Amino acid sequence: MKFIYSSTFIFFLQHAVADLGVYHNSPDFDAGNYGAYPIQTYNSTNLVSPRLNVLQSSSECEDGLYTFLTPRGGATNEASAMILDGDGNMVWKLQGYNQIYNLLVQEYKGEQYLTFWAGNDAVGGHGAGFYYMLDTSYNHVMKIGAVGGLDGDLHEFRITEQGTAFFTVYEIVQVDLTKLGKSSFGPIWDCLIQEIDIVTGELLFQWRAADHFSIADTYKEISDRGEPGREFDWFHMNSIDKDPKGNYLVSSRYLHAIIYINGRTGEVIWMLGGKKNMFKDLSNGHATSFAYQHDARWSDNFTSITLFNNAVDDEHPRIAVTRGLRIRVDQAEMTAELVADYVNPHKIRGISQGSFQTLPNGNAFMGYGNTAAFTEYSHNGTVLCDTHYGPESQFGAGHVQSYRIYKYEWYGWPTSDPDVAIFRDDDKGWRLFVSWNGATEVTEWILQATEELDTDDEDWDDLASLERVGFETEFDLGSSYQRYMRVLGLDSSGRVLGVSDALDITQDNAWNLAPLRIEQTETGWLNILIGVCGLTGLGVGFREGLASWRSRRKPIRLQLV
Repeated sequence: MKFIYSSTFIFFLQHAVADLGVYHNSPDFDAGNYGAYPIQTYNSTNLVSPRLNVLQSSSECEDGLYTFLTPRGGATNEASAMILDGDGNMVWKLQGYNQIYNLLVQEYKGEQYLTFWAGNDAVGGHGAGFYYMLDTSYNHVMKIGAVGGLDGDLHEFRITEQGTAFFTVYEIVQVDLTKLGKSSFGPIWDCLIQEIDIVTGELLFQWRAADHFSIADTYKEISDRGEPGREFDWFHMNSIDKDPKGNYLVSSRYLHAIIYINGRTGEVIWMLGGKKNMFKDLSNGHATSFAYQHDARWSDNFTSITLFNNAVDDEHPRIAVTRGLRIRVDQAEMTAELVADYVNPHKIRGISQGSFQTLPNGNAFMGYGNTAAFTEYSHNGTVLCDTHYGPESQFGAGHVQSYRIYKYEWYGWPTSDPDVAIFRDDDKGWRLFVSWNGATEVTEWILQATEELDTDDEDWDDLASLERVGFETEFDLGSSYQRYMRVLGLDSSGRVLGVSDALDITQDNAWNLAPLRIEQTETGWLNILIGVCGLTGLGVGFREGLASWRSRRKPIRLQLV
């Protein structure tokens, strides 16, 4: 039900934003003095969020977009999907899955959805799980799996304008490993592209790496892999993009290559980088020498390719510095040229995962995967904004990490109610906290109170109106109160988007803190009455005083729209 909130008398109360805010260039943060994953806790909910360390900021990053990430690792309580606003405040959080990767905003049949992968990520560097779609009210509307009894992999899931979805799949197959020094056939993880019709689940296209590449094309050392129970991850597909021609652009981490595949026949059209590179490098090797890369995408109207060039992995963690690359490709002349690179000022070495996104304003946005950082650059590579969500002293340890980090526009209208909680502080004053997980459109909170719970909306008294800033907002009530309190969340047009449950502050969890104190400036006559009547008369006298005050105010009006 939706309401329009009309003007009312608002009683002034002290108030504050409850969020702690981010750190700014904190040496203690990056030294690990606040722990491996500094967090913000809240009073109205048991959710927690990262408390960021902002090392560099710029107005050029203020584009109204939200930041989407999936924190996980030993320092986190559990894996989650999360949205942060431009100031680093939490907007929405989802948990309750084994592992969560790859939180995106995607369009399907003209509507916006959150999509992510969830499942088991402890299966040889990839995942076994499903892809989920949530609507703008955060309802689960679809769960999508791979075809042919296989598991959906964590690395990629993309929805097309045609209502299809393509994703990565891993499968164990037996191949001849003698070219790598083994004596016979052995097990490998083959990498597949599957594209399906979302509605019917019909398989529309499938491609296998082992059908088109030799096992000897890999840069990955086989070591003791390729034996029963120790499958060799030789190709490691970690991103797929698709162009208007219907062809696929694939990143192979262990071939150190970007591969362009015919979307009808599956034939390899060309290969950029790797042992079978087909392009002339116009940048003295810098356009084709990337390694262990992630997240290759078409950019600049399909004339350039961007990628997250890890340049290192867990077996070679110090050989280079991680950077983003923008590579111009001329498919007619078969030339490649590095036109911009994106290097973090702290010379990060990202041994796994990572993302590169070209934003609508042309900026480049990079999430550093295993390293708890994200950075925004200008189109030409100038650092604009740089943020850590884990201490730099522990980069590479993986205590907290996010497979990818992206920025998107998003509008969320949760079907849940706002969360509220009330506490008494050391000064014997009451403080009420309110938050609403996922509600992007709330701009104002209205605090209301009543002495009788079973009453009409118009009989609730308005105590305060606060601008919604951050995830959680605090009302400081001092020591004046009514028995029942609730909070309304309003949008910028005054429409009521949600109403919290009513809090009864006479319950044990409120009264066991300290005896009540009434402020002299507000109800002096009532204080005299309390002094005469004693503690028993406090409640009766205060109720009569509030009834008198209520008779002098205009009632609110909630109008259906």
